[in-house]
Amino acid sequence: MAVVKKIELSLDLTRPTDEIVESIVAVLSYFPGRQLEILQQVDHRVGEMLATLQPKEDPETETADQTTE
Repeated sequence: MAVVKKIELSLDLTRPTDEIVESIVAVLSYFPGRQLEILQQVDHRVGEMLATLQPKEDPETETADQTTE
């Protein structure tokens, strides 16, 4: 039978950035040698979320802005 490791976290939601970073560090401590792989996957997922939240720029407007400079 596979052993499942669990970790319970209590987060202070008034400090979201610090708490997220501390949570990542806590989880990474259980995966020595895989930190880079895990952080790259997290980076990819965060990048995808940022891309969906950022407003899309109109390529025609961007081109017009560059030609007027």
